[in-house]
Amino acid sequence: MKRNIKKPLCITLCTLLLAGSIGIAAHAAVPNEKNFGTAAASNGTAGLNSLNSDMLAATAPSASTGSPLSDAYEQNSKTETVYVFASASGEVHKIIVSDWIHNPLGSDTLTDSSTLGSVENVKGDETYTVNEAGLRVWDAKGNDIYCQGTTDSELPVSVSVSFSLDGVPVSAEELAGKSGRVKIRFDYINKCSETVEIDGKKEDIHVPFAMLTGVLLDGDVFSNVEVSNGKLVNDGDRIIAAGLAFPGLQENLGIDSEKLEIPNYVEITADAKNFKLTNTVTIAANELFNNIDSSKFDDIDSLKSSMTELSDSMTALTDGSSALYDGLCTLLEKSDELAAGIDALAEGAAQLKAGAQSAAQGAESLCGGADALAAGLAQIDSGSASLNNGAEQIFNSMLANANAQLAAAGLDIPALTIENYAQVLNAVIAQLGGNAPAIEQLKAQLDSYNAFYTGLQSYTAGVGSAKQGADNLAAGAAQLRDGTGALSTGAGSLYDGILELKNGIPALSDGVSQLRDGAMQLNDGLNELNEKGIQKLIDAVNGDVSSLAARLRATADVSKEYKSFSGLAEGTDGSVKFIYRTESIG
Repeated sequence: MKRNIKKPLCITLCTLLLAGSIGIAAHAAVPNEKNFGTAAASNGTAGLNSLNSDMLAATAPSASTGSPLSDAYEQNSKTETVYVFASASGEVHKIIVSDWIHNPLGSDTLTDSSTLGSVENVKGDETYTVNEAGLRVWDAKGNDIYCQGTTDSELPVSVSVSFSLDGVPVSAEELAGKSGRVKIRFDYINKCSETVEIDGKKEDIHVPFAMLTGVLLDGDVFSNVEVSNGKLVNDGDRIIAAGLAFPGLQENLGIDSEKLEIPNYVEITADAKNFKLTNTVTIAANELFNNIDSSKFDDIDSLKSSMTELSDSMTALTDGSSALYDGLCTLLEKSDELAAGIDALAEGAAQLKAGAQSAAQGAESLCGGADALAAGLAQIDSGSASLNNGAEQIFNSMLANANAQLAAAGLDIPALTIENYAQVLNAVIAQLGGNAPAIEQLKAQLDSYNAFYTGLQSYTAGVGSAKQGADNLAAGAAQLRDGTGALSTGAGSLYDGILELKNGIPALSDGVSQLRDGAMQLNDGLNELNEKGIQKLIDAVNGDVSSLAARLRATADVSKEYKSFSGLAEGTDGSVKFIYRTESIG
């Protein structure tokens, strides 16, 4: 049963991931240099120096970038990025929300509904007033508004980090400087859900956040590193551990974890010497599910219907072959009732012919559904290049900003690229010795994004593999269609031959004996095909697909309704992502 449901669900999840992943690579407004650094320092976390702030600002959208939402619908929209500053164990110290309020029509004023406090404009001199309804009315003068503020509202997903040393739980402070086998575990709890009706029952469906955590491990400190639900990348000096989890999705889909376990945590284990750890970064976004067209799940229902038809056809086919065999046995055992036996034989052959025709029709429907599935995955796979290009553009933007800052600092070094930045910055750090904290911080930030970038490339490669699997399924379905077509033709010929047999009973005793033996082999072969082939295929594709499709629809619909953390004005569209940053240790 575990295998039966795992394959279709995995294919479905791959489809969902690729369809929505472009949202993660989309750039969002971030706090500016002054406010971002000040906010970080004021909440007790390590303050960001100007170099780090500028590097982060490289990910901020420019006015020329445009908004996918506003460009598509020509309506006001808000892109929101929530920065969560937390202790090493995940306790939230401060939340800064950066809002980009799009003004596609160049309106003189923009109205924003928000629960934020200490709101200030970070990219312009536009001001706001608060109207009688408590809404902020920006004097936009035709411009987009870039602002930020703070909040203490509860986050939709909590991130907690726990540590153990040689199997014994320890705090972050206790772990600093220690040596041994360490475990770092990120647990995510989804606290955001809606009650919806599924198959006539009320169900709590969580907003489906994808949690991508990246950790940079010093190769001089860590060895023998393992990561659950993720991937490792080792450049020789540093080890990047990236993990992906979907808290609440297991419950959304109603899948028994013994059949298929959807991760809700990331765990890193390693041998450590004089333990120390840089900041960790976790990105949470629900955009993976937002671009899913719920009507596409109708293809699943169509495929399920084809499978049911195929199952019924195979039952009729095996019943017909069994009736044929029984009729032949009766014919041989009771020669004095030969005529009656031939009538029964003809009836069985008619059932066999009808069943074969039905099977051919079912196989044709299955082939169409499989082709549609393969075509859909091929279309989705074609988006992988855009996804990777988007992530690469952001990386290059960060590198360009870093190059500008380094040049301004008077450092004459080769231009930083994705391929050489680690080597170049390591050389600068070695040259400057203890005078290079800003360079070290810069490299740490680039390494953190590189973890996401390499993880994304691995993911899109995995989607390509899923497409290949769908192509193989389509090819197999085509073979099944051709085989059942030939079987239908053969069954028709068999029926015609039996009619001739009925007209030539006296001379066919020996032929009937041989036909009986052949019918037995046919019945055995059909039963084996049905049990070992057709029914396994039906179980794999059918199973709980109907319920799964309904829950996936509900999950996608709930995701599309979650558009903002701090609030949206009426008639405003939106999108939101969360970035959690924990303090370093040691």
